[in-house]
Amino acid sequence: MSDVVLLTPREIATGALSLNNQNVTVTDEEYVKLDPALRIFYEKVRENLGLACITGYLRNAGHSVTSLNLHGRTPSDEAIIDLIRRERPRFVGISIMYDLHIIDAIRLIRCARIADPDVFIAIGGAFCTYNAKLIAEQVPEADCVTFGEGELTVVGIMDRLTSGADWRETPGLFYRDGDRVRSSGMPVLPDLANLVWPARDVLEYHRAAGIATPVASTFTSRGCHAKCTFCYAPRQPGVVDGFWRMRPPGDVVDEIEYLQREFGTRFIWFNDDNFGGAFGDGFAHAVEFAETVLSRGLKFQFHCEFRVDSGLIDHEALDLLHRAGLSSALLGIESGSPGMLRRFKKGTTVAYNLDAARMFKRKGLGLDPGWIMIEPRTTIDELWENLEFIVAARIHEADNPFFLINRAIALRGTEMYDKIDDPLPLADIEGMEGAAYEILRTARRDYRVPDPRVEALWSAWSEVGEEISDRKENVLPFVAQKIALGARRLRGTEHNPRAFLSRLRAWRNGLPELFLAFINYGLVLAETDPPDLLTRLTADLRELVADYDAEHLGESFEDFGERVERICGAEALVAAGVGR
Repeated sequence: MSDVVLLTPREIATGALSLNNQNVTVTDEEYVKLDPALRIFYEKVRENLGLACITGYLRNAGHSVTSLNLHGRTPSDEAIIDLIRRERPRFVGISIMYDLHIIDAIRLIRCARIADPDVFIAIGGAFCTYNAKLIAEQVPEADCVTFGEGELTVVGIMDRLTSGADWRETPGLFYRDGDRVRSSGMPVLPDLANLVWPARDVLEYHRAAGIATPVASTFTSRGCHAKCTFCYAPRQPGVVDGFWRMRPPGDVVDEIEYLQREFGTRFIWFNDDNFGGAFGDGFAHAVEFAETVLSRGLKFQFHCEFRVDSGLIDHEALDLLHRAGLSSALLGIESGSPGMLRRFKKGTTVAYNLDAARMFKRKGLGLDPGWIMIEPRTTIDELWENLEFIVAARIHEADNPFFLINRAIALRGTEMYDKIDDPLPLADIEGMEGAAYEILRTARRDYRVPDPRVEALWSAWSEVGEEISDRKENVLPFVAQKIALGARRLRGTEHNPRAFLSRLRAWRNGLPELFLAFINYGLVLAETDPPDLLTRLTADLRELVADYDAEHLGESFEDFGERVERICGAEALVAAGVGR
């Protein structure tokens, strides 16, 4: 039995792209069954740091917690209902990180209510921060919706429920009061100087299941001082002493030492909105962290996110961070167009962005560019500027350059959302109706770019580019797995699967050049503006991809996959007498 059950929903596509799609391609259970040599191809479910932080605070306050990250899993209604009935919690919390979680979140809430009509149910998470009142209006099955950072809010609710006090007095809530929705006021934020460390339920589960735990997540700061029009981080509720707050570097390094000792952690994802922070304070904070790591002799690598106008875009600072373990970073470049940068209120220039990207490349650091190809007012000329920057900065030289084909999402809580006066209606999505539809219809604003050529480019690029990305992210690993297993088990036979693997590598390694041809051809055709631009461009891009497949694989990608299955698939191996 547990006092509290915390759940994260699974993703359900809503028909529109999400900036936050984690792209989990294999569940924990599937990961365990993989050949160890092939696990590098796969993303497995990672920690939900928000849920881990709340779990840590609840346990520190004396409450027992069952915390389950359902991302990448598909539990039935019956399984959720059985879980709630078995644990008999006083409190059920659902964490909604982003829009792709909302449909399943509502299902989980209704399952919890069926399991126990009297259990207290709260919804929270990043998606709720700017949609809390709306969700409280649309989902009456929940008792309240929390917003902002949730650790002290959830502990406050639970403490009041336990003592018999009025939970509505907890700051940071929206709740129903008859036909009205009321707020209890701004949330109280945790003191990062006296932080309760995140619980590590996912790592403990992985370790018990025989899954190695070399990767963990934590943070060194919260918030961001910048004013980017597409981001709501600068508008965080409850902030009273600056939008960027620091955690003591020594405490961060203490936690990393614990993770290494307990779980063998060798890689850290820092989940900071802006690792480099604000001005001189951010620089000093990052340098102190790096120097503390080095003084203790810790060996690990890490990934973080920061702006290109932070003090960390400096040769000495990057060298220091690199020695401390920095292996890659997401840089908030966003665009190679001066006009788009001004509309984003980035406060940087194209030249500064280019210098930052080149500095990363020269130092051998992995560059994961924050990038927005299209936003509500993008022009053809600006797309040409973006392409010119991509080539000059070499940011397309990445594992999957087609991720650069994206479009700004106008999320509620951002300045971009506020400026879209005539949003497009939300498309009908199978399985999305009622509360989920109403929430999503208001939580984001879809738009049409004034230049129809840009809209045609987006439609063709995104449709065909998504097909290529799906091959790269979801199909190629399984094809490679079959080839590798076949090469091992067909050794000494007439077949030579290793030639297949060489072709597949060539296909994967040539994607940056395909991407440039893909974008360049679209822009050239759009300049001529034929009457059937979208239809013609889509067909021509598919022909371009077909030629690429033939050059590298000798046939279409689909035919190549079928041939691999015929020779290296499980049934083929058994028929050849070499199956397990």
